[in-house]
Amino acid sequence: MTAASEKVRVMAPCRADLAGGTLDIWPIGILHPGSVTVSMAIPVEVELVVDLGGEEGIVTHRDRQCGMTQLRPEDVEESLTAAVAFALAPEGRARVTVISQAPLRSGVGGSSAYGIALARGLAELLGRPRTEAGLVALIRDLEARLLQTATGEQDHWSAVRGGLVAVHSEPGGNRIESLDVAPEWVRDRAFVYFSGNRHQSGMVNWRVVRRRLDGDRPTCKAFAAIAEAAVGCRVALLAGDEAGVGEAIRREWKARRRLAPEVSTPELDDLVRTACEQGAMAAKACGAGGGGSVVVWHPPGLRESIVEALDAAVDNGRFLSAGTALEGCRIAVPPGSTGEVCALPAEPTLES
Repeated sequence: MTAASEKVRVMAPCRADLAGGTLDIWPIGILHPGSVTVSMAIPVEVELVVDLGGEEGIVTHRDRQCGMTQLRPEDVEESLTAAVAFALAPEGRARVTVISQAPLRSGVGGSSAYGIALARGLAELLGRPRTEAGLVALIRDLEARLLQTATGEQDHWSAVRGGLVAVHSEPGGNRIESLDVAPEWVRDRAFVYFSGNRHQSGMVNWRVVRRRLDGDRPTCKAFAAIAEAAVGCRVALLAGDEAGVGEAIRREWKARRRLAPEVSTPELDDLVRTACEQGAMAAKACGAGGGGSVVVWHPPGLRESIVEALDAAVDNGRFLSAGTALEGCRIAVPPGSTGEVCALPAEPTLES
C-alpha cells in the first residue's frame, strides 16, 4: 500500500452510443447473433483526486454541489462512491474530491465513468492494479447491485479505452474492439448536445429487456433492427463512409423508438427534427433516452449552424462536445515521478 499522504488524479471520458445500445446488456445481444454496440468516448471527462488519508471506516466524498459527505459501509446500497471504495478498501480511509463530471443524468455514461475512475485511482494507491476487464466487471456489477437491474458494459469500455469502441456480444463473453478511425474525421462529423432534461435510464432499459426476454414480438423485431443497424454503423465507420454512418444511426433511432414510449420525449423529438432540418444526416438520444443528450452526425462544416438552431429550440440545452476522446482512463503524473503516465495492466494471455 502507498503512503497515506499520496494522492492520485484520475480522469476518465464519458461516451455517446452511436448504435446498438442495450444489446450490451446480457443476454440481449446473445439472442441476436452477431450483435455489436458501437460507442465513442467523448471529451467530457470525470476528473477525481483520490487519497487514503481519511478516517478508518469512513469514505469522504467532496464535490461542488453537495460539499462534503461522509460515507460508511451501510451506505454501499445507496452510493456508488461507497460501493466502489469499500469494495476495494474495506477499511475505509478513502477521500474522493470531484474536480469535474458530466451534467447529472445527461445520458452520457457519467456514473460509469466515475466508477471506473474511482476504482482505477484506489487500485493504484493500494498497489493492486486491475486489468481492463477486471475494472469493467467490478463497476458493472456494483452498478447492477445499486440499481437493482441489469446493466451493460458499453459505458465502462469507453471510459477504460477511449476512442471508438465496438462491444461484440459473443457466447462466452464480450469481445472488445477499438475501431481504427481517424479522430479528425469523426470530430468533423459528430457532436453531443445536452437537452437540459434529466433522464432515468435504468428502469427504461429494464422494461424493454424484460419484454425481449418474454418474447414480445414487436420488441424482438425492434431489437433485430437495432442489431442490424449497429453492424452497419461499425462497417461504415471503418470504411470512412459518412453517408453510411448517418443511415445506420437514423435506422437505429427509428427502431429504438419502437421499444417503448419512454425512449423519446417531445423535447428530444424537437432536437432531432431541428438538427436534421439544419442539414444533419442523423441524430439520436444517447443511452436509454427519455431525456439526456443527443448525438448528431452531420457533414463537415455544419456544426456551428446546427448548434445555434438547437440552442434556439430549447431553453436549457447546451453543446457538450465534438468528436472523440482519444485517451481512456488514466492517472496523472504524480509530483516527483519520472513523468510517465501509468498504463492499465495488459490483459492476461493464454500463455500466462
